[in-house]
Amino acid sequence: MIKETPKPHLHILDGGVGKHLQFSSLIPAIHKKYEQKLSITSAYPETLKNCPEVALSICTHVDPIVATWKNLLNKYDKIFYFNPYLGNFLKGDTHVITEWSNLYDVKINNVRPNFEINKEREKMIRNSILELGKFILVQFSGGQGILSNSYNGENQGRSYKYGQELINILKEEYPNINIIVFKHPNEQEEYLGETKSIFNTREDFMILSKYCLTFICIDSALQHMVSNIKFNKKGIVLWGATEPHRFGYENNVNIISHYPYCVEIPAKEIIDKLSKMEINND
Repeated sequence: MIKETPKPHLHILDGGVGKHLQFSSLIPAIHKKYEQKLSITSAYPETLKNCPEVALSICTHVDPIVATWKNLLNKYDKIFYFNPYLGNFLKGDTHVITEWSNLYDVKINNVRPNFEINKEREKMIRNSILELGKFILVQFSGGQGILSNSYNGENQGRSYKYGQELINILKEEYPNINIIVFKHPNEQEEYLGETKSIFNTREDFMILSKYCLTFICIDSALQHMVSNIKFNKKGIVLWGATEPHRFGYENNVNIISHYPYCVEIPAKEIIDKLSKMEINND
């Protein structure tokens, strides 16, 4: 008797870019457990579509309970909609990926992201990246990818307000290194001293993360891009309202604000930490 192939499963993701990239650390274990590739629907399908264990990554256009989804959802055997933010994680002290792996009942060896970049796009832009020479990626605001007129500059205590001062010092200390800023179009205006480039999409910055010298950022998307376990990068992450042992990675230099719910960290302190990382300024 021919064994009937089971229907695939559907995984529904919500949240921001960083949360999607964090989910990539779970993908190999989920793939191994269910012996099938993942079908994913989310707000940022480009972040996971290149993972070899992913068969489909499409955009969520409507709420999953809307009737128009019926024909799509019936094609799947099981539908997983696990959100660690809505469970015991809220009162615990565990890393978000540890909590997420518990919801899926899978074992993981490392909480760092494990996504794949768009190889075809990398081939197209590689020469332009190499023309930049050595560069540092930075992100001082984020977490609000949806364009609107009511942008919250405080960003729930995660934005860093001394970005311009930090860039000024970086340009003095490391004049031969370019500084590329990751930001959404509705965020901070251009910084004096930042390097202008053709790269302005999430996919491009996921690729740039592979080539950067190091990075300085808040707890937002860039942290999870550059912390990809495949890239073997080490950078500086600035923390205020959130905590590195819950959302960050031990291999980075995590600086925690002395003042709660805001990233009140002197630019000089960041430069001091950077100098100890022995950045090559040749």
